[in-house]
Amino acid sequence: MSESSKRDITILIVEDHPATLAEVQRLVSEAFPACRTLTAGSAERALDLCMDHPAPHVVVMDIGLPEMDGIEATRRIRSAVPHMRVVMHSNHDLPIYRDGAAVVGADAFVSKRETVSELVPAIARLLTGL
Repeated sequence: MSESSKRDITILIVEDHPATLAEVQRLVSEAFPACRTLTAGSAERALDLCMDHPAPHVVVMDIGLPEMDGIEATRRIRSAVPHMRVVMHSNHDLPIYRDGAAVVGADAFVSKRETVSELVPAIARLLTGL
């Protein structure tokens, strides 16, 4: 992907814990400096941003969000914007959550314990498909 096409890429990070949000945003911004980064502290705000034009290309979605969880938010996002790519990012690293993420259309699942080593490569894989 050329530098000019990366400038058109938007990555949305959905996380309700400020310290985790700051760390993920730092990792993503350092790894993909030419991409635009947006943040949302709730699933509802993420849905609003995903319906904007232009919509984000990749969403990094926490599962444990207040009110609406990341699984339901991903289901709604993929229903409304099927081409959007979603990386589930969660402390809930159990098969039931991984399976739930896959069922609703998440393209990848990264445990928060593996954020530093796995999140950037997962996003990079999804960006190569754009």
